[in-house]
Amino acid sequence: MKKILHLVPLTALALSSISAQAQTRPISGRVTDRSTGEGIPGVTVLLKGTSTGVSTNSDGTYTLSAPAGGGTLVFSSVGYISIEQNIGTENTLNAALAADSKALSEVVVVGYGSAQNRRELTGSIATVTAAQIANKPVQSFEQALQGQAAGVNITTPNGVLNASPVVRIRGVNSITLSSAPLYVIDGIPAFSGNSSAVGSVPNNPLSNINPADIESVEVLKDASATAIYGSRAAGGVIVVTTKKGRRGQSKLSLDSWVGWNEPVRLYDVLNAADYIAIKNEAVRNLNANRVAIGQPASNIEGFKPTLDGSGNPVDTRWYDYIYRTGFSTSNTLNFSGGTDKTTYYTSVGYTDQKGMLEGNTFKRASARLNIDHKLFSRFSVGARVGYTNSRTASPNSGSVGDGAFGTAGLGRLPLVLPPNVPARNPDGTYNISGAGIGPGANINPTNGQPLLPGYYNPLVDLENNYFRSEGNDIQGSVYADLEPLKGLHLRTNYGIYNIAFEDQAFYTPIAGDSYNIGSAFNFYRTNKRWNWQNTAQYDVTLAEKHNISLLAGTEYQSTRIDRWGANRTSVSDPFFTTFQGGYSNIVNSGSFQGENFLMSYFGRVNYNFSRKYLVALNARRDGYSAWGNEKWGNFYGVSAGYIVSEEEFWKNSSLLNTVSLLKFTGSYGEVGNNQGIADFGTRDLYSPALYGANNTFFFSNAGNAALSWETSKKTDVGLSFGLFEDRVQGDIAYYRNLVDGLILNVPQAPSRGIPDNAIAANIGSMRNTGIELNLRTTAINKPNFNWSVNANLTTLKNRVLKLVTADQRIGTATSGLETVNFTTVGRSVGEILAVPSLGVNPENGRRMIRKADGTVVQYNHLGQGWTLMDGVTPTPAPSQLADGQYYGPTLPTWYGGFDNTFRYKSFDLGIFIQFSGGNYIYNGTKAGLHDQRFWNNEVDIKDRWTPESPNAKWPRVVYGDNVSNGSALVMSSNVEKGDFARLRNVSLGYNFASDFINKYGVSNARFYVQVQNAALLTNYSGIDPEISTNGSNNTAAGVDRNSVGQARSYTVGLNLGF
Repeated sequence: MKKILHLVPLTALALSSISAQAQTRPISGRVTDRSTGEGIPGVTVLLKGTSTGVSTNSDGTYTLSAPAGGGTLVFSSVGYISIEQNIGTENTLNAALAADSKALSEVVVVGYGSAQNRRELTGSIATVTAAQIANKPVQSFEQALQGQAAGVNITTPNGVLNASPVVRIRGVNSITLSSAPLYVIDGIPAFSGNSSAVGSVPNNPLSNINPADIESVEVLKDASATAIYGSRAAGGVIVVTTKKGRRGQSKLSLDSWVGWNEPVRLYDVLNAADYIAIKNEAVRNLNANRVAIGQPASNIEGFKPTLDGSGNPVDTRWYDYIYRTGFSTSNTLNFSGGTDKTTYYTSVGYTDQKGMLEGNTFKRASARLNIDHKLFSRFSVGARVGYTNSRTASPNSGSVGDGAFGTAGLGRLPLVLPPNVPARNPDGTYNISGAGIGPGANINPTNGQPLLPGYYNPLVDLENNYFRSEGNDIQGSVYADLEPLKGLHLRTNYGIYNIAFEDQAFYTPIAGDSYNIGSAFNFYRTNKRWNWQNTAQYDVTLAEKHNISLLAGTEYQSTRIDRWGANRTSVSDPFFTTFQGGYSNIVNSGSFQGENFLMSYFGRVNYNFSRKYLVALNARRDGYSAWGNEKWGNFYGVSAGYIVSEEEFWKNSSLLNTVSLLKFTGSYGEVGNNQGIADFGTRDLYSPALYGANNTFFFSNAGNAALSWETSKKTDVGLSFGLFEDRVQGDIAYYRNLVDGLILNVPQAPSRGIPDNAIAANIGSMRNTGIELNLRTTAINKPNFNWSVNANLTTLKNRVLKLVTADQRIGTATSGLETVNFTTVGRSVGEILAVPSLGVNPENGRRMIRKADGTVVQYNHLGQGWTLMDGVTPTPAPSQLADGQYYGPTLPTWYGGFDNTFRYKSFDLGIFIQFSGGNYIYNGTKAGLHDQRFWNNEVDIKDRWTPESPNAKWPRVVYGDNVSNGSALVMSSNVEKGDFARLRNVSLGYNFASDFINKYGVSNARFYVQVQNAALLTNYSGIDPEISTNGSNNTAAGVDRNSVGQARSYTVGLNLGF
């Protein structure tokens, strides 16, 4: 009996065990990265409401016991957004985790191989991840940064492929030097800006970086962040880090897309019938004006239909010859992986993009190898090597190289050429007369001769001329890192950045710019740079609370640029269209030689106590060969921070701890600007020339040995916060940048014989102030649905504080012909000066202008001319300089982006909106579109003054009048606000289920479609409010003159991982 009693508990235990087993069941599955499909090791898989959980294996698989009745599994991992999934009745449960952009940005690159936890960062640094720029149909990565980071304003100046975008960090930071940021690629300062010697084709060196190879982009903005780069940091610093391998299973990935692009928002111009009617009406009005002042009405209504070979009236839509639907492809194949000792990333890529302009192409072939190897436990070596061949071709668009007023510019020709004139004659030959297009049936109203426009036939250019720029780029660096003591790293890094450019151009003798002559240009340029950095970094924690990081280093950099070229003219053998063909003449053209050297010593100290009291100091001493007597300068940045939320009283408060992060920061420092200074600009220079047939020299530059850096004194105050366990994160910052010692040309007396009657000196000052806002949040996070938002807003106020004299007015011309922008003390740089237009006089249809003294005058072309409002009393013509009023700023006063990502099961939807405003634009194209010479007009010219329509938008048309429209006199009727909101990118993707694709050896697959430049909301009447005819010119923003607008792009892509 006793034995039986002893067996009872054992039996009960066994029965309970059987019962427990019957109430649970094994659940297994695989956790993958939602964007790559790769298994994620170390993911915590927890049965919600219990302590039961496991971690995933190296391939992302897991197995655990779960209740037979179901339940919920919680999947969480550092760097990913946690999700919950119901178990259901299946025994297999896979999960795909989306990367948490907030967590990924926790560690930021701060320069010279160093990284810092964002929570402990006291400087102002914005991070853009690879996912934010991946798969965009752009040529260079900075184009994809538009609207992605606070404080960074990026303008696409035109729609020509490979044109350099205009990048400004916290405003314009110079007048005569560069305001562009310093670009650092894997630690090596890069070349940037248009490097083509041929004006019609751009070449942006940054397009040699395949965007698919980029891991992250850091934007350094305040003095604390940028001072480590010293004399090159006034315009901010953009640090680009390319991808590297990770330990674990090797991975092969293919990123491929195809797409097409097309022009949008083209101006609606008159057809042939309307053109003939409007121009002949203008001639009749001109005759009426002449009669009114007692002159003969001798002008001929000479605009007539031109008949084609079938006897039908010609009605040419010039857009059809110039624009097209361009098709593009891009493919990148990369292989990465690693062991405990070695990690590697290698890729090859090829993109072939055809723009919306006929003949506009961009091709890039790239290869990259990044490798890191640990020779010993405390000694590592590595290399970063990239090679790129890029080829850009473009017709003469008139949108680059100061070609806004060119008679061959394809941005201008479809707007001015008569629509009743054909591109070809009935026999198929070009319709040309001399260098220009033929007259068709049009007769010059003033002399009765055939009307020769003087503009070129675009077909001749498109089918015979070419403008090409090719680049061969090699970037490479090797490093060695020794850790002799724990926490102490001694590192040396040597890198090169060499680019060889070849630029070619050919002009046919058939017609156009080289009519009856023919010419070819060839330029060869080499940019060679080597950079050697040596650093010692020591990181240590004392007494578990004092966290110290020390960095000291040296940097040496040598840059040499050589260019030589020639121009061959007078084609002797028309069979050849190359430089090597037959020509009668040859002359040197475009030769250049420059060299500079930079020597630097720098250091950084970061200290925090208990990770809540933060202090940082960055300092640098630079010596630069381009300066005169004083080649050395000192630069620094200091910052401090206080993380209030790390205090115990905060953590212990049930009310306060809902704010998971509250950090206050402040910084101040001085950095310099040497970007754009001529290598020998501080010296008196003499250049060779010919005096008749004899060699001689001439005084070409008056140097100033006292010339030195422009200095930016940067102040920054910020607040960072996190709410609800950092589900909502944000930053608010106020910045103030006082730029002192601006280099300006000081006028000299002509009697001194100084070249250009000026000597450069450090004499001006300017200020930029503003506020930056960032907000990052996961608005909804459900098992099958996720919505994350990343938004930023920046304000900017720019003021010129000092020029050479208090009343100096610096004018900047557009393409050397029209001066709209003026820089004066007390205003923003480059504001628009225009005479105020009061519209159209309903009594007689004349343009009304208000002079500076308040007098209102009106204009009647070749009639009474300028008169008072009585229409009889003559008055001096208004003047832009005397009567003009400033409209500004031309720099946006607010800009930013609003990025939304939605994920539903296997679908993802991205909607990105870019916005900008508060600025003015001079729409010079609109002036030309209403010019009453032979030029074609926009269709709204139909809303012109007539006796039957006295309240019209446009003045009475008078042939030859280029004043009333604003061509000859810059007037406010062509000044508009530049506010806009652009649906920059919309993408829709689908991630294929891993259990389906794994059967075919594929670890992840994503198919997507996207639209770039999908929609635009603006009141601006021009082709695009983001346009910049003057490119990156500091003092000539906000001008739209005959430039090609942006295209709309559609792409279909596939991301595969194996």
